[in-house]
Amino acid sequence: METLRTTLVDRGERFTAFNAGSERGAPRFGLFPRDLFTTGLMLCDPELLRESIRFAVHTIGKECNPVTGEEPGRVLHEWNRAERDGLLSHYNAAETSQLLLIAARELLRLGAEEPLPFLDTVRAGLVAAGQYVLSHVEEDLFLEDPSRCGGRRYFAHATYWKDSHLPGRREIAYPITYSLVQAQTACALRSLAMLTADLSLGWEREELLEAGGRLVAEIWGRLWDPEHGVPLIARDRETPVPGVSSDALHMLAYLQPGDVPASCLDGIQAASAQLETDYGFRSYAPRQSDYAPDAYHLGSIWPYEQVLIARGACRFGLEGIFEGAARVLCALEELGFPELIV
Repeated sequence: METLRTTLVDRGERFTAFNAGSERGAPRFGLFPRDLFTTGLMLCDPELLRESIRFAVHTIGKECNPVTGEEPGRVLHEWNRAERDGLLSHYNAAETSQLLLIAARELLRLGAEEPLPFLDTVRAGLVAAGQYVLSHVEEDLFLEDPSRCGGRRYFAHATYWKDSHLPGRREIAYPITYSLVQAQTACALRSLAMLTADLSLGWEREELLEAGGRLVAEIWGRLWDPEHGVPLIARDRETPVPGVSSDALHMLAYLQPGDVPASCLDGIQAASAQLETDYGFRSYAPRQSDYAPDAYHLGSIWPYEQVLIARGACRFGLEGIFEGAARVLCALEELGFPELIV
């Protein structure tokens, strides 16, 4: 972690953060709030969560910008500059505002160093993130659409963590719903319910909890893929994006026991066999459209995702899936800490 640590000063504010990766002891990639939040949540690290929350609120979207994808209340995707076809990657993340709310809830749960006074200092950012999330929910689906910032598309092909490519889809017909982001959004609304109860953010706790429950129900409704027995990868304006991917296992980390119908849990567990390897679960199953074991998000194994898969498996009593995800430890002992395994 020390090779990744960096200090950032912006508009008079100093932050301690971590670059997304290193190579031969030197930083590689840059600062991604998605990565910072996910790491803090995996480690249950109050200090990392605090700094990540501070940084996210400091850089949270204030206006609409079709070049960067910025919207009010939208948390940054990437601090560093990446440009293609006249577009920038800065706010190209659909779920970082949700992760901000989940991280704030987790900090409150951990109860370290009086979290309420700290969270009160970032109240405006939490409210903005909550407004952003709720404004994107239409008919109980979280919809991603560049027209909200005045654009036609984003720098990134997709705007959830698997942002390099959607299988079988060269162009996205917006708006689009990503099933994993749907689960993260439900978790965020439940987190906001806890936060609003303690910080008086202006929403009704029960209404937020009910809204979260309705989003969960749509995963097994409009977002369910009966052919594969798993949630769809996504659904855009024109057609669903089907397939067996790690998203179905990953999302269990953001859901609660009782959220998943038994038949759907059985389907996810059965489909997971297509993803399982000696070193964890692939991001996408073989013999499907665009499958490539060495592709960034279409077949490789991501070590960090195995932690979330294992956490969800524990929550839902899926012992075999937990053991499959834990096998990544064998690879890490041999390889160190690679971004992905092919």
